[in-house]
Amino acid sequence: MKKSSLMLLFLTSLITNIYSQNKDCSCETDLIFLDSKIKKTPAYKSNKKAYNSSYSKSLKKVTSITTIFECQLLLNELLISLNDNHSKVYGVNMGATEEIISNPEMLNQFKKSQLYNTYPKPNIDLDSLKAILNTKNKIDIEGIYKRENHMTIGVYRSKDKSRYKAIILDSESPVWQVGEIMYNLIPFGNDYLLNIGGSIASKRLIAYTERVKNGFFYYMGFQKDITQTNYSTKTLSEDTYYREELSDKITYLRIGSFNSWNPTLSEAEKFYKSLEGNLNTSKLIIDLRNNGGGGDRNSNILFKILKDYAKKNKIYVLINHRTVSNAEQFTYKLSKLENCKIFGSKTNGMLAYEIKNSNYTFPCGNFKAVLTSKKHSSYLKFESQGIEPDVTLSFDSDWIMQLDNYISKNN
Repeated sequence: MKKSSLMLLFLTSLITNIYSQNKDCSCETDLIFLDSKIKKTPAYKSNKKAYNSSYSKSLKKVTSITTIFECQLLLNELLISLNDNHSKVYGVNMGATEEIISNPEMLNQFKKSQLYNTYPKPNIDLDSLKAILNTKNKIDIEGIYKRENHMTIGVYRSKDKSRYKAIILDSESPVWQVGEIMYNLIPFGNDYLLNIGGSIASKRLIAYTERVKNGFFYYMGFQKDITQTNYSTKTLSEDTYYREELSDKITYLRIGSFNSWNPTLSEAEKFYKSLEGNLNTSKLIIDLRNNGGGGDRNSNILFKILKDYAKKNKIYVLINHRTVSNAEQFTYKLSKLENCKIFGSKTNGMLAYEIKNSNYTFPCGNFKAVLTSKKHSSYLKFESQGIEPDVTLSFDSDWIMQLDNYISKNN
């Protein structure tokens, strides 16, 4: 009898929870939920006026939204007003995983899902659009871009001029269809775009900071001319931690991550240990390109070694748009050392705030918010601005060679 009562209580509670989650599953419900979480963040406290103005506009727009694509777009667009590039809203549905893509039956089921069919297909004459976009110059954001073995997209400005849209013109992907809007790219900050749309591989709803310049998507790798190499991302090795003696005077170190959790942290500690008392050249190249960040628990170990090294020797740091978060903070700290110079292109502009156990699933179950809970005031001036290099390198030739030429001419 007691077990039956407990089971009845459990089922009643479960039904109540399901009902409370689904009785009003609209985008407005999710917007109000997000607002309640944002108001607890340090970014909100620093940007109240801008945020409250944007939230008022979002409340007016939200009643007309009917798809999860439109809702995710609205929620992420609201976050721009926080000037906090860590905070984003992602889809809970992971989309077409490798398991789904490799199984024809599962893939067919995915193609019937809400996620697969949420991407809009506007009534556009694609041939006419191609003709217009083919006239755009290399320096224009608008144009036709390709990523080999995936798809070709056309990027065009929206009617209200507030954003760019990326539409699929040709697809080799099993999940993306010709005519679908893949991305909305909203300009903000210092030459940055908030890219809101779908994962290339899985169609999961995502958002990230992008730059589109010189015919390249700096983050996602689309490019207008696929015969051209984007040297800004070409490191000497794909290994996370790598050392090479370039000459009897120059040592090269690739530092691909500052992840502060094992197994990466253990790998980093072992690598840093090998450097102690063993940096015998007078010049050191630290390659932080494509370093997605991590934490001080990792990067502080290396900083102590380099701080000591810089007292008598020279350090040259390579950065690019994919140098993110803690890697940007690390770059800034290195830039303050007397014998250190920064080379490459500006960083991602995501370094003033930190995520600490602040992920939230929305009431309707479609989205997850990743919000920050810690502010680093000393880096606020770089948020949405990035760290600029002392010397900008060209994208059309090898960066190690460019840096080597610089070192030869200036020593």
